[in-house]
Amino acid sequence: MESPSTSGFVLIKNAAASEETVSSSELLNSVKKKVDAFLHHRSISVVENGTIHVMCLSVQKNKAVQRSIEFSSHGVVELFVHRQPVPIDHFLVNVRPFIPLDSDTVNDFVDRIIAVVNKVRSMEVCSGFDKLDYEQVWSSCPYGERDNNLFGECRYVETFRSLECSMLVKSSKWRCVSCAKLAVPLRRRAAAFAQEERSKFTPNQNLTEDQKLKKLEELRREITNSRMKLTRGQERMQELIQKKGVSVDQQLSGILTGILDNSEKVTPAQAIFLQQQQKNAAGMRWHPTMIRLALSIHLTSPAAYQLMRDTGIIKLPCSRTLFDYSHAKPTAEGIDRGVLEKLANKVEVLCNKVNEKTGKREVHKKYHVLMANEMYISQNLIFQKSSGKMIGFTSLDEVDSELKKMEHQLHNPDNELEETIATRVNVYMVKGVTNGLKDVVATYAVGNMSAVQMKIWTWQVIGALERSGICVIAFVCDGSSINRTFIQSHKPATPHPHPMGLVFDTVNKCARGRKLFFLSDVPHLLKTIRNCLLNSRWDNRKSRREKEKNLRKSYKLNPMNVYPDSYARMKVKYAGQVLSDTVYLDLSSQGWPEAMETAVFIKKVNDWFDCLNGAHTSIAKKKNKPNVAAYTSVTDSRFELLDNFLRYLDEWEREAKSHDQTIDASMCNNEGDLDGSEIDEGGALDEQDDDTHVSKRLLSRQTLQGIYMTTLAFRPLVTFLLEEGASFINARVFTQDPLEQHFSKIRAGQGGSSNPNLGQVLKRTHALELIGEIGMKRKKGNSSECVDVVKVTTDKLPKLKSKRIPKFAQS
Repeated sequence: MESPSTSGFVLIKNAAASEETVSSSELLNSVKKKVDAFLHHRSISVVENGTIHVMCLSVQKNKAVQRSIEFSSHGVVELFVHRQPVPIDHFLVNVRPFIPLDSDTVNDFVDRIIAVVNKVRSMEVCSGFDKLDYEQVWSSCPYGERDNNLFGECRYVETFRSLECSMLVKSSKWRCVSCAKLAVPLRRRAAAFAQEERSKFTPNQNLTEDQKLKKLEELRREITNSRMKLTRGQERMQELIQKKGVSVDQQLSGILTGILDNSEKVTPAQAIFLQQQQKNAAGMRWHPTMIRLALSIHLTSPAAYQLMRDTGIIKLPCSRTLFDYSHAKPTAEGIDRGVLEKLANKVEVLCNKVNEKTGKREVHKKYHVLMANEMYISQNLIFQKSSGKMIGFTSLDEVDSELKKMEHQLHNPDNELEETIATRVNVYMVKGVTNGLKDVVATYAVGNMSAVQMKIWTWQVIGALERSGICVIAFVCDGSSINRTFIQSHKPATPHPHPMGLVFDTVNKCARGRKLFFLSDVPHLLKTIRNCLLNSRWDNRKSRREKEKNLRKSYKLNPMNVYPDSYARMKVKYAGQVLSDTVYLDLSSQGWPEAMETAVFIKKVNDWFDCLNGAHTSIAKKKNKPNVAAYTSVTDSRFELLDNFLRYLDEWEREAKSHDQTIDASMCNNEGDLDGSEIDEGGALDEQDDDTHVSKRLLSRQTLQGIYMTTLAFRPLVTFLLEEGASFINARVFTQDPLEQHFSKIRAGQGGSSNPNLGQVLKRTHALELIGEIGMKRKKGNSSECVDVVKVTTDKLPKLKSKRIPKFAQS
């Protein structure tokens, strides 16, 4: 090993090669020198505490920092205007994703800084509502505060700024939307200030102090007069009872008392419903809880909702009223920022909650699983009224779009490039590991998607989640060729000596110091294992069924299991029935020598699937299967069972490679039996394995790769979560079941059409998200505790604001 140099560099030689490592401070100093060459003359940069600060100074002689952008070496970017934090996400759009800072990525790091700085510099500071005509009522308005221009802005001398001011606006605008809205309350307060006599309809917030005191005196007199009237009424009632009162017996008194007591047992939700039904339908202002109830019914079934309104028995808001609430947020492709914000707020509340038993914060609830899958859609173009755009084309990022244009220019320079109509949607869903949160966070329209595009989108989604405080610990997908290529493109954090070059974990680029684990969907793997078994001609099972069709021990087997069609091959239920303990016991009891290894294989696959398919904490007792119980210890014996299954597959592979073995007809995969669904899910053999004798004795390479990847990632993943404070882990949280259920709800929401278009997918996804936000609880059994299903709240839902369209000028 060489001695350290005087410049601070240390050369470390290992068995592979020597590598030069530069300290973080020196890298930031080199970044500072390059950034200074691009900065405006009013901007400076400072390196401090592992962060580079880019600051914009005022024009005056006495300088003040008007804007400051902080870039940390860990990828965190923060923006401050007038020392107030401002959201930075808007300025990171179309900016290259964060790359860890090292000696090879200094230029990329500098380019990212310059891109963000230029975007911020193109904006101007909001001037607020700087009309001095309303200065006398600034102090009485609760929606803003006075800005004395302590930071030396040139656009205003003194202004009134909204509490929700965005601080930065485009150079073509003078003030932000929030500050522009101050015109109405300030104008009303100024008008009230100018009036000597107030109107009784003037809100209190628009009154002056003298007018408020005068109104308070009038209200006090009204209250005194009302009390006097009430006292006189009570005295008069007592006199009437003494003169005209009728005595009742004990039985009638008990009946009347019971009626009064039962009237108090009405739940708050029922009370609000009854109050709303008694109001006049004309000009009714609906309670927020009634709006939520109506939205839940209407989004679930519009026809049923309209039928309930048409009967006249129940008064409900009209569909046009609900339209303003259901369309408050526009639907669009890409990452849903609104959903991210709601999830982030819920995660923050859950993590700050203190556990009553341990007395510690439940920080483990911040960890989530990201799952991705595709769904076929109809190839239609839809005109979106809200945006005025034609949707239905594939989504491409800037790099792929430019490459596509360049390729088209090389091959067809005379013809214009036509956009590709999407055939599928790629959906990303996030699900909490130890909390009940789950929601779709991104939707992309795709055609023939590449692994490169998959990688770009996936890391964009992970980055957005991590920046929102939603930690992604695992990524789950099926075994399609695109997903396998995407996973294999990552550098493994834990190298594995298997000849297939497995990648089951990698360093999370968006959260340094934490790994991201890759898992294949276990139900998909079970189907591919069953498909490989079917393709190997399991003649013993067919003969067993033909021999005893009526009375047999393998009662789970039916014609759909033994002679499956293309639809039955896609059902996880049928795969679980074939590879079950019941079939294993039946095969073992027959004593067939040629079926003994098949029975052992079915038993091991059944145990492996149970270890990775625990749904809830009580499922083990209900089904009498200890393998499906929740994981509560890092030394669980089932981890050894999973390792034994991998050793069993290794031993099987070594035996298949032995030259002493001969190929039996039952071992061969029948290529003619393969269909497109199996090949896409990894149930078929790779082209490079079709001609080898070894591959005919094994499961397909895609299936083996998925089994190894999932099993190797499962143990360190569960261990990490238990060490973070989770009391138990259910294995089924690492499957794609919620995403598959989401797809089924989208298809079911289209009535007779099970093939929705892109517009219907986006609309239905938003509707399902809105139903989940409404807060209607659903009972999971035929009996439960009598509790309020509807949560009474006065919080208003977001509503679509009406836009005034100017009339056409008459000629």
